[in-house]
Amino acid sequence: MDTLNCYKYKSNITTSISVKRRDEEDYLALRQLLSRYRISVGEYLIDAYRELDKGAPDAQRLKALAWS
Repeated sequence: MDTLNCYKYKSNITTSISVKRRDEEDYLALRQLLSRYRISVGEYLIDAYRELDKGAPDAQRLKALAWS
């Protein structure tokens, strides 16, 4: 696996993302939902990874996402 560079200030990794224009509405709805439950985008991202992709024998879901 390639080494990834991460910025870690004190105890947390800090990052930024970009959201495609076609996904803006869903992204903003997600942010509102997460805010209501006081969940960070990072927490949600890691939880979704664990539920959907971690340990998956193949990357079919990710391959489909990459081609969309």
